[in-house]
Amino acid sequence: MMLMKNCREVTGLTLQSLDRELSWQERLAVRLHMVICSACPKFARQAQFMRSAMGRWKSYSEQDKR
Repeated sequence: MMLMKNCREVTGLTLQSLDRELSWQERLAVRLHMVICSACPKFARQAQFMRSAMGRWKSYSEQDKR
């Protein structure tokens, strides 16, 4: 497995990490990339924010059905 990933690979892994636990090799590759890239950490924060917002919206819309 190659440890140095490009932005496309890291954003894919970032999205996957929201649904499953990454292997230690994948986590290491993501961390190494995040150290040298300024865009990918921003993307990771935005993806986490969107996941959180969608969860809040889903619970809010389910309360409206009651």
